[in-house]
Amino acid sequence: MATAVKSIATNPTIPNYRRNKRPDRSRSSSSIISILKICKNMKELQQIHANLIKTSLIHDMSAVNAIIEFSVIHGNLPYALSVFETTPNPTLFAKNFMIRGHAQSEFPLSAITFYVRMLSEGFEFNKFGFSFLIQACLRSQAAEEGKQIHGQILKFGEIDAHLASSIICFYSEIQDLDSAHRAFESDLGSIASWNAMIDGYSKSGDMEMARRLFDEMPQKTLIAWTALITGFVHLGRFIEALEVFETMQRSGFRPDERTLVSVLPSISHLGALSLGKWVHSYAENSGMESSIFLRSALVDMYSKCGSIENALELFEKMGPTKRNVVMWNAMIGGLAMHGHGRDALELFQEMLASGTKPTDVTFVGVLRACSHAGMVDKGLKYFEAMKDLYELEPTTEHYGCMVDLLGRAGRLQEAEGLVRSMSGQPDVVVLKTLLGACRVYGNVDIGERIGRELLELASDDSSCYVLLANLYASVGRWVDAGKVRNLMKERGVKKIAGCSSIELDNVAHEFHAGDMSHPRIKEIYAKVEEMGQRSKVEEGYTPDTSQVLADIDEEEKETALYRHSEKLAIAFGLINTIPGSTIRIVKNLRVCLDCHSVTKLVSKLYDREIIVRDQNRFHHFKNGVCSCNEYW
Repeated sequence: MATAVKSIATNPTIPNYRRNKRPDRSRSSSSIISILKICKNMKELQQIHANLIKTSLIHDMSAVNAIIEFSVIHGNLPYALSVFETTPNPTLFAKNFMIRGHAQSEFPLSAITFYVRMLSEGFEFNKFGFSFLIQACLRSQAAEEGKQIHGQILKFGEIDAHLASSIICFYSEIQDLDSAHRAFESDLGSIASWNAMIDGYSKSGDMEMARRLFDEMPQKTLIAWTALITGFVHLGRFIEALEVFETMQRSGFRPDERTLVSVLPSISHLGALSLGKWVHSYAENSGMESSIFLRSALVDMYSKCGSIENALELFEKMGPTKRNVVMWNAMIGGLAMHGHGRDALELFQEMLASGTKPTDVTFVGVLRACSHAGMVDKGLKYFEAMKDLYELEPTTEHYGCMVDLLGRAGRLQEAEGLVRSMSGQPDVVVLKTLLGACRVYGNVDIGERIGRELLELASDDSSCYVLLANLYASVGRWVDAGKVRNLMKERGVKKIAGCSSIELDNVAHEFHAGDMSHPRIKEIYAKVEEMGQRSKVEEGYTPDTSQVLADIDEEEKETALYRHSEKLAIAFGLINTIPGSTIRIVKNLRVCLDCHSVTKLVSKLYDREIIVRDQNRFHHFKNGVCSCNEYW
């Protein structure tokens, strides 16, 4: 700042404040603003401020305004407040900026206190001040205060498009969509209000109303398109989100960074790798790939679409010092999902060495890595370190990972003890994880106890009934299994059918267990039959009918196994892709033992890599071997 001060004293185009006792006020004002504009930090500002006090130019209101503005923008509200309090008759500009400073501070509602004080002094704010007050209420989720400020706006203020959209956003955030719609109807001419209202309905999950408004919108915007995509994604309506994304482009709109980040979860969920690669290419060509948020989303997409190599390549392009915690988490979680547990833990150590502080999401990936790799002791160690060393309170997701870790290893009593140690009621996912482990190990004592809890806790969740019935069936207790299925019918709960999808030429083909709806279904079943026969003749495969938990004869059980959805999807892939190419399958449930065995054999017999993403993890089948090493 010494250089800046020197320039004030020697630059002939700027009045010399030390030599000129009576500077030309008209020239001084513009010069002060020019100097403040090149100011880089608060230290420089303080030196300029001190100089202005010495030369009495601090009484220039434009200088006061500039100092307050700079201080607020740079997050130093106390300094701005000290200048404001020592200024007689501060301007409207200064008061608005003080409202902004309070609204953006750690305690947003202090803006309301400041506003009330100004009102008591007879001052009335304009639309800019009211806009910051609404933001303060929005940040604090202060419903009553926000409604009162809205009343003040109607009484004293003028409403422009920006303020109107801020009011709509506020009501949407506090889930008062009726008030939001009334505010919207009073400002139908504003595109910003249309955007805010569509976004509000989308965030609330009312996609029908959001879509209706969007269709009525006089002029479509990228913001509105993105709001629709985001809304469908949040509801898990991923195919509809992609349909909107494609329609948006056909309508001539080019996606921006926010749009791409919004659509990537749909691509990830559906395993639409080719579309994900298109998004990556588009981001590169549009100069958006350098965005840390978009890169993190792309790493996550590649991991969830089964291309861990692409995820690693993109991750490595961003050096350790440029990675944020979201990107580290995405890569650690991706490696864990693909069964590269040791690599995930090594990367976690790199993350710590880089100085990045782990979050609760980090430890979900770390614990999953331990679980999928069978590293029980390490998992227990990291779980304790998470609490004791990093002071992170375990969530139900962490407990679920630990129950999975212990359950896979057959340590069911420890797993149940951990569940009982949780504060509050264990959630459905944790209990289902434990019940699933009991099914694998045939532990009816613990499983029956947990199953009964689940039927009380989640009486409308079909998987709870299925898990308990399957536990009984696995040990031959068919009567008890039948009772559970009858209870399920009595309560009107329908079982979720197994579903597998495969992407071909940007189209996702879905198959359900026993599916007969596909136009090429005869050809598909013929291929399934061929796969089974070749596996039997060439590799000595015997169908694992123990996986069919129904009291029927062996032939019927074999037929049921052939109809599993992943076998249909794999057959479709063999028919429609070139020899030697990779087949990628996404399944909504856990892969059964028989399908796992058959897929290993098919990968060898047909010389294909087959990548299957099931409910728990990725399985990479190649040359008759699976990456999970039979531990899933």
